[in-house]
Amino acid sequence: MEMEGSSNEIISSTTDEIDLTEVEGVVQSWLIDYYFASLCRLFRDRSALEFRKTLKLFESIVDDLESCSHRSDHPTQRTICCFLARVMDGEDLDVRYDHVARITPLMSALPIWESLKEVSDSDLHAKIKTLLIVQSVAVCVKKGNSQLAKETLRWLEKETEIPAKLQGKLTTIVSKKDAYDQLLMNFTFNQLLENVDTFLNTFSQERSSGFLLEAALKVVQARHERSEKTSSEQDGSERTPSSPESNKPEENEVQVDPLVLNIRPKRKLLSKQIHDLWKPETAKKEQTTRKRTSICKISRRSSVSSELQSNVSVTSQLRRKWTAEEDRKLKAGVRKYGEGKWRMILNDFEFDNRTGVNLKDRWRILKKMEDY
Repeated sequence: MEMEGSSNEIISSTTDEIDLTEVEGVVQSWLIDYYFASLCRLFRDRSALEFRKTLKLFESIVDDLESCSHRSDHPTQRTICCFLARVMDGEDLDVRYDHVARITPLMSALPIWESLKEVSDSDLHAKIKTLLIVQSVAVCVKKGNSQLAKETLRWLEKETEIPAKLQGKLTTIVSKKDAYDQLLMNFTFNQLLENVDTFLNTFSQERSSGFLLEAALKVVQARHERSEKTSSEQDGSERTPSSPESNKPEENEVQVDPLVLNIRPKRKLLSKQIHDLWKPETAKKEQTTRKRTSICKISRRSSVSSELQSNVSVTSQLRRKWTAEEDRKLKAGVRKYGEGKWRMILNDFEFDNRTGVNLKDRWRILKKMEDY
């Protein structure tokens, strides 16, 4: 109670000299640094469940500060967390981060990684980009979803620059549905995770601030030291009886609170002489303006249950006429596999986001129109 009262008095006495909003902004920046460091650690430990829990806390804090005047325009930590979330879910094709239902987590991660080019080593950036491209296709092939693999490859050709040699190899893999091709063995998902770990280690050493963790570490160490000292004193008092006079504190002895051991006195913590508060990396304001990437959602938009709903909404919104080419493919597919084998026909022919139900309905119409 005494500590709380003293803190309130100190804060009240400094509000005339220092803008308390600015002080709160620094504290919130420390919190962002703390949760960012925690997310990096959980990613390296592959603790998916704890990662997602911490991610929600980080998102609520950093997005709540978007409109605050003391909020830095530098979005690097938020962008990195957007990227980490998608890579963590990279092998789960039922998870979505974008409004478009057919965009997988790794596809969504690729443009975000491109935006981080300025804060990553050029060689490492190129390597991770290649791994993202390969694994975006590889995950679909390994899951047996060849249609999604074809759509992913077309999306990659349109949205990013792929070397001609790599594009040719991926096209062959998709056409053969070969999940054990040597290229996929050389560019694995585990290698992607390990290279992202390397990036995080470098970034954390150069830019991230661990002030809050360091302060907490001092408090914990102080508690342990105080506890050990108390235990040793109790052991000594049991062995040698003390006189009543020895139990009296000396007049000049100062009682040290374990919570503030090794920490500067309170008067110096918020002294009126302070004119320039220290701020971590997230509280600094850069002179240059950068393109905001906060339009990316940090956490998931949907998972397994909403995948079916998203597919239904997309197909209902994109109702379009069947072309003569699509009718020709449908007839060829029925001749090859037989009526009712819609999934096999979808895997063998291109229908541009048509579903098995679409093929079935169209075939019924064709039979009525042409008695095919």
